[in-house]
Amino acid sequence: MTTENHLLLMPPNWIGDVIMAQPALKTISAFYRQHGSEQITVCGRAWLKDLLPYLGLGNAQYQSGIPAADMAFLFPNSFRSAWLCRQAGVKKIIGYRGQWRSLLLSSALPHRVDTLHEHHRLFHLDIAKQMNIPVSSDDVRLSCPPDSKTCGQQLMIQHGLDPERVICVAPGAQFGAAKCYPPNGFQTVVKQLEDAGWQPIALGMPEDFDISQQIIAGITGPHWNAAGSTSMTEALQLISASRLMLCNDSGLMHVAAGLGIPTITPFGATDPARTSPSGPHVHILYQPAACSPCLQRECSVKGHPCMANITPAMILDACKSMLAINTTLNTEI
Repeated sequence: MTTENHLLLMPPNWIGDVIMAQPALKTISAFYRQHGSEQITVCGRAWLKDLLPYLGLGNAQYQSGIPAADMAFLFPNSFRSAWLCRQAGVKKIIGYRGQWRSLLLSSALPHRVDTLHEHHRLFHLDIAKQMNIPVSSDDVRLSCPPDSKTCGQQLMIQHGLDPERVICVAPGAQFGAAKCYPPNGFQTVVKQLEDAGWQPIALGMPEDFDISQQIIAGITGPHWNAAGSTSMTEALQLISASRLMLCNDSGLMHVAAGLGIPTITPFGATDPARTSPSGPHVHILYQPAACSPCLQRECSVKGHPCMANITPAMILDACKSMLAINTTLNTEI
């Protein structure tokens, strides 16, 4: 095959989607590196620079602007992404057709995976398959940088926490409130975990601070509401050093699961068959209502039944089971 000296990868625009695309990104970068690519550039939103060391793409480098690469793989489906690559002088542009951009693409690929019924990881991986790139695995396996866990532990200690007892709680979800478990339910679970000796850190965006504060209300032992007060790098470090992630269907869910952190997630408005996290220690709670999955941003049914069907006791049992697994793993290590 012809060597593509400079390969450009443009991942999706949301953290969770980037993690679901990680098997495809890793497959493509490894294939072209094996066939002589000397430079791999990743372009996209600014937080990708912090996330990139965890994606396992070898020596790939982040760049905010689009370079004149030899070949580009576009994971966003937008016209704009293809147009910007053409404007930058990228020689070969590969991506899914649609959005009036087919004429801008060197290879305009058909949509063969139905994301309404099949997992998004498979949708992203089909880009590689259609380009005849061998796919060995569709699992997400993130790479933890050497100092990530140590830095996370140091942050915990600075806030009076014992790194061996820290659990993370991420109560937000950028898609909308329909994906979110009720804060009082999370509060019940977190309080009982604290009674068992675990110390919570709440993670999320600034808009998640108040809900996080409600969830950790009543906690008398060490805890930290870090929602909105950490950088992306610090959040990744804290997750990598934690013993458990309790969260909604969100980007941080995919990160934790991909890092091998035991991850507990209630699903309701979204379908775990399409967006469940990939990882060795994942527990999904899904008790669908008649309206599930609605895929709506806001619940329009009284009582939010898809989440009401999942009791705090169910979540607590899952957390205890996962924490027992984590303890066994750390003892063996």
